[in-house]
Amino acid sequence: MDKGLKANIEALIKAKRGFEFEAVIREIHLIKFGSDGYQPTRERTDWGAEGLILSTKTITAAYGPDAYVEKHFKKKVTDDFNEFLNNWSSANNNWTMYYNGSLAPLQLQISDDLKTIADSRSIQVDNILIKGIEQILQMIHEDFSNKQVRQLAEYLGVAKELLTFDNLRSLIDDLIKDLAINPENIKYGIQINIKEKIALNYEIEDVDEATSEYEELALNGTLKKVFGILSGYQSEEINSLKFKIITDFNKQRGTFKEKLETLTDLYYNKYSSGNDDEFYMYIRCVLVYCFEQCILGKKTKEELKGETL
Repeated sequence: MDKGLKANIEALIKAKRGFEFEAVIREIHLIKFGSDGYQPTRERTDWGAEGLILSTKTITAAYGPDAYVEKHFKKKVTDDFNEFLNNWSSANNNWTMYYNGSLAPLQLQISDDLKTIADSRSIQVDNILIKGIEQILQMIHEDFSNKQVRQLAEYLGVAKELLTFDNLRSLIDDLIKDLAINPENIKYGIQINIKEKIALNYEIEDVDEATSEYEELALNGTLKKVFGILSGYQSEEINSLKFKIITDFNKQRGTFKEKLETLTDLYYNKYSSGNDDEFYMYIRCVLVYCFEQCILGKKTKEELKGETL
């Protein structure tokens, strides 16, 4: 997860209070486990629980105050835990409380006090956990797929540009992962006759559309943004990306245009939760950029001449 996106998600979660924070915790678990794996409770009269993780028999609770007050924190946690013991513990032996701020050592130690309460009532509870914002973010980072992060971000109202760039980075990271490195360095500054290259690779009836698409991506700055993101990677990583895209492209069937469209759809479906024209444009732009940089398609005479030098 990109640092900017992570910071934004953290700020939005920490800003939630009361029922809104409880709703966020329910949504996080629904995204993670699905409706078949997580059973949320009603917003009110929930007996101190936000929901139940069915696979681990874990009851989740949440506390999102305006500010931390020690006695209020202890009371809320203790009250919810007693509700758990009274209403849930006979069938569920794990309990987790989520808090909308950072946890101090004193707050973490309260788990020991809760364990003492359970033992005094001869109730077996295997795990009693208090998790703050850092633990929530760690769960999102480690356990969520790219699509799940996007679902949560959209639910929270994260700025669309942050989502787009994080998804694009995720796509690039995934494409270069675990691939053999090609020793050839990619030349970002190479100049070609783009109209000649388009004419070489597209059917006559598609040339005008392809030219228009390239000009639009160049003029609106999208190609420049993609270049900016790619510039943050090492040349070895870029070569792995290049190799992966070539391999995926060559697996497709049809004309050059059809193969490019199929590969765009393939990457979009894998990395997007859908209904995102902007992200689709950026994926398309990565492939057009590869075309421009002589990675995809038939080469012009100038490109072939350069290879012989």
